[in-house]
Amino acid sequence: MSNSVQINVEDALDNILANVSGLNVYKTNRVGAKLFPFATISASVGGQLLGNYTGVYEVAVTIDYSDTAAKISQEAFDAEYCSIFEAFYSEIPPLFTKIQNNIVDTKVYTARITGQTPTIRTAKRAWQRGLRMSLICTPSELEDGLRSLNFFEKENSMYVAVI
Repeated sequence: MSNSVQINVEDALDNILANVSGLNVYKTNRVGAKLFPFATISASVGGQLLGNYTGVYEVAVTIDYSDTAAKISQEAFDAEYCSIFEAFYSEIPPLFTKIQNNIVDTKVYTARITGQTPTIRTAKRAWQRGLRMSLICTPSELEDGLRSLNFFEKENSMYVAVI
């Protein structure tokens, strides 16, 4: 059985960040204490695009990078953040290809970096900076049962049980 689009996207981004040395990466389902320096990945699936039953979704992703302000200067923090940003940003291969190469059962059509949040110092004496992304993707036709249904008018009994 396949994972949800959200989990697949988070896993793919986790795999991309594995190349950043010394970084602890945590995903949405992780609870408990986190070891500095760390990045948290959170993906959330929005509504379907192009109409109902298309199976094409917009996925909003946030990646927040944090490190302790007691041991690292803001300049060193910003330099490390740039290495995280560079893991995603390049012309060849484009971001959607990097993500697609790490997902088996989700098709990624587009992926783009939509913004950044500024460096802040949180109450726990930590630097934090965020990166925002937007993806358009769909579950694989092989894995998603809805995509294999036939929605022709004369055979509309096929989708009664699904609704």
